[in-house]
Amino acid sequence: MSYNDLLHNLGFERDPFAKTNADEEELLENYFIEPPFFKAVYGDISDPKSAVVYAPRGGGKTALKRRIELSAKTDPFLSVTYNSFSTSGLRLKDITLEYHLRNIARILLVAVLSEATTAGVDQLSKDERHFLYVLSQEHLSQLSRSELKEALSAVTHISDKAKDVWNKLTGPISAGLTVALAHWGFKAPELSKFDLDKAKAGTLEEQIVFLATLVPKFGFSSAYVLVDKVDENPLTGGASSSLAFIRPLLSDLGILETKGMAFKLFLWDRIESDALEFSRPDRVKTYKLQWSAGQLKAMLSKRLSAHSGGKILNLASIVSLGRRTDIDDLVVSLSGSSPRNIIRVCKAIFDQQSEIDAKSSVVSERAVLAGIEEIAGAIASEAVPENVLRDLKKLKRADFTVTNVYADVFRISQGSGTQKVQSWQDSGAVIKIGNRQEKRGNRPSNVYAVTSPIVLKHIFSELNSLDF
Repeated sequence: MSYNDLLHNLGFERDPFAKTNADEEELLENYFIEPPFFKAVYGDISDPKSAVVYAPRGGGKTALKRRIELSAKTDPFLSVTYNSFSTSGLRLKDITLEYHLRNIARILLVAVLSEATTAGVDQLSKDERHFLYVLSQEHLSQLSRSELKEALSAVTHISDKAKDVWNKLTGPISAGLTVALAHWGFKAPELSKFDLDKAKAGTLEEQIVFLATLVPKFGFSSAYVLVDKVDENPLTGGASSSLAFIRPLLSDLGILETKGMAFKLFLWDRIESDALEFSRPDRVKTYKLQWSAGQLKAMLSKRLSAHSGGKILNLASIVSLGRRTDIDDLVVSLSGSSPRNIIRVCKAIFDQQSEIDAKSSVVSERAVLAGIEEIAGAIASEAVPENVLRDLKKLKRADFTVTNVYADVFRISQGSGTQKVQSWQDSGAVIKIGNRQEKRGNRPSNVYAVTSPIVLKHIFSELNSLDF
């Protein structure tokens, strides 16, 4: 209870740092800061266009996706989220366009059938009802209960009536499918005739196009497929594997430009430069999600206010530092433009203060230094592979060239040094930031830097945060 006591003494009604995942944040609408291009990504639901947003890990991709989901509560578009990827027993080479399209067709079908629970299927032509029945048999008959639950979670909004119908499908889905079809508006004589016709489902592309044509018949202007968390499954630890995973979908203009629907892809910025080699930003617009320090401070202020009934507007009002340092600026700087890191740094500081003195009405400098030190180590261990982190701690530089790596520190060949830096890049631990002339007459050398300030703080762990 000491942590809750601290929150109360500081003036909070709820923990402002309890959640780091935007999908779980109940008050997101109260402190969401629109990036400059939000309206462009959201687009015109009556004339939907696909778009790609690149951002760092923890950079707000899911919050942006979540904000579009929330818009589906008031704006008439059908929203499904494709962010759960079943990869058990699969290798990266198995992730084909067919893999993605099958998953997308399934969740779109579940979304359309959920709407049919309320609206029925009488507004559909006989051929449309027939094909919808065929797709139900194709995608749902062999579905396990857990797979159905996953597909349902992908649909942004499902009515209580639809949930009741889906919940009746216990055990093998195929056993209850006929009953469910009746709830969706299909008549028994028609189903018997459909069974005799033995129609085929067609290609997955044709199935998705067909489902997109049904969406307006259920009162929606269009359908949005929100693609997120591509780099968070067992097959996609590095940038190259994340790119290989999403490439089949990202490179298929035919599906991305399906009439009546739009794909909004929220992707790791480490894959952006390589993706540009095969994607078509002239046809599918791309955006880079970058937060200014001012936007991040505003986001933090709104979060503090939302959880304190408007009483707390910044950290400076509840944190006591012995030297003249703006705690809000410090936290934002260490975050590396990551809203998630801001939350985690603040949480670590509050945790330390609850251990030091939960009865205090201010957060001490001791808690600030200890919290940052602890979370820097945790984030570094999570974000950077162990061997890469070990190398970077040995290198102990904020920025460097390949020469610094192979000649000055590791004493290895130039080729080995180049490979080492490439592996660091692929992990997302370092980034190329420019070039500089190392020797007169030689070509300029590429300059790299540690990507995350909080990781860099861990590398320089002998410095306290204020000195750092």
